[in-house]
Amino acid sequence: MARNSPCVSADDCGVFGTDGVVCLRSVLTAAEVGQLRRAVERQIAGLHQSRTGYDFESLARQVWTPGRDVDTGAADRFDMARLKEMVGADPLARPLQEEVPAGGDGLFFYDVAAWKHDLGVREVAFDSALPEIAGHLMQAAYVNFWEDTTFVKAPRTRQKTAFHQDLAYFQIEGDQCVVVWIPLDPADLGNGVMQYVRGSHRWGETFAPNVFVSQTPFAASPEKRCPDIEGAPGDFDIISFIVEPGDVIIHHVKTVHGAGGNPSDRWRRAVSLRYCGDQVRYRDRPGAIPQVGVTHGLKDGDRLLAADYPVVWPKPWPGLRLADLYGL
Repeated sequence: MARNSPCVSADDCGVFGTDGVVCLRSVLTAAEVGQLRRAVERQIAGLHQSRTGYDFESLARQVWTPGRDVDTGAADRFDMARLKEMVGADPLARPLQEEVPAGGDGLFFYDVAAWKHDLGVREVAFDSALPEIAGHLMQAAYVNFWEDTTFVKAPRTRQKTAFHQDLAYFQIEGDQCVVVWIPLDPADLGNGVMQYVRGSHRWGETFAPNVFVSQTPFAASPEKRCPDIEGAPGDFDIISFIVEPGDVIIHHVKTVHGAGGNPSDRWRRAVSLRYCGDQVRYRDRPGAIPQVGVTHGLKDGDRLLAADYPVVWPKPWPGLRLADLYGL
């Protein structure tokens, strides 16, 4: 393998291999953090008009209110009425919510695929230090960008993020994939920083996707249910990091993780970027979440060689700005 990236050491790679997660400090510049913040502001401003943006805090209230229809505005990526049915039919389902001070309804904002229309997101995803770091952590010959997702928990947000494993959400085969969690505000356990089950990527298990507002697994997935980590957290080696904007947390695609709500008076904005290595192959996995706006004709077993999954590392020559080449 080539020399380590300036932002990732041999020790970092060792921690990642053992724990399935590593925190790297001061990886992104203030300008790159600012680009992502502005992108997130634009996404939130489009809530209720966007087809891909959801407020899971509001959704959870609707899911747990018997007889109430689910209204998600213009968003139509998910069949939320079906989601409510799945939760209602799950005898193990229960609300995963924090106690919060009175005042305000909170906001657990979710959106996806900003890279397709936002140059700032593309620049960070394609042209920051992250693709090279991902390549070294995965020991990959090359790196494909898979997708970006935005997760925002406003002050006094009750809704937790159910513990889950990412692999079965994605249309991929192989575990040479990492997820980069980028905090855009200072984050700790008090405002909902991510938590990880150390070493869970080495359990040899693939778990079904769940619906985030509950541990209820997607009915279409043939995989087993993720363990009830919220019900017995002391049985698991759960770790977290106190992070500042510019830091990143990178986890293996099979590392089980989740988050609390945000009962604090601080925001917790974050963007998640996903990268795949050369050993990953496409798989139309049952139960995976359909991606937004993909146009490829890939079949099971194909390499991710399509415009939907740009090769972002290594670059053909130093200094090339890939973000400018992929404006869609």
